[in-house]
Amino acid sequence: MKKDLSIIGGLFILIIFLLLFGNFFGTAGLLRGSGTGFGQGTASASTSSTPVSRDSTTVTIGKLNVNAKIAANTKDRQKGLSIYDSLPLDQGMLFVFDKSDSYIFWMKDMKFAIDIIWIDENKKVVEIAKNVPAEPGKNDLQLKQYKPASPAKYVLEVNAGLSDLNNVATGDIASFEL
Repeated sequence: MKKDLSIIGGLFILIIFLLLFGNFFGTAGLLRGSGTGFGQGTASASTSSTPVSRDSTTVTIGKLNVNAKIAANTKDRQKGLSIYDSLPLDQGMLFVFDKSDSYIFWMKDMKFAIDIIWIDENKKVVEIAKNVPAEPGKNDLQLKQYKPASPAKYVLEVNAGLSDLNNVATGDIASFEL
């Protein structure tokens, strides 16, 4: 009887664990780029490309630590994360621009909510748009536009709520290598 209760208790804990963290494990294949997973807002930008030596980088801002795919050319910036159905919790997208400016983002073709974090040329967070919702069924003129108050050279997109969960704030310093 005691053994049966232990087994039932263990299974119960396993089920609770999978319910809480199952989405993360279910998208683990996305880390390797298989399937359709990984979503985003699109940036309007110049047509040139910023020289970048890698496809992805680790971005750290305070307690936030994500592996970010780098979008350094116009094609990648326009598509952003919108080609994905979901985004693993430890993933994001870092938009890299040639120069600092007030880059506008929107949620065209996005399938999930995100946080948008604008970062200046000194890697200081200058603006955060939190919990930006997907806007399915809206045409381009109906989509809300998100613009920073200060110029930025980089923009990081992560799952909605991660900036609050990790206490990311304006003025924080980001760390990453290109």
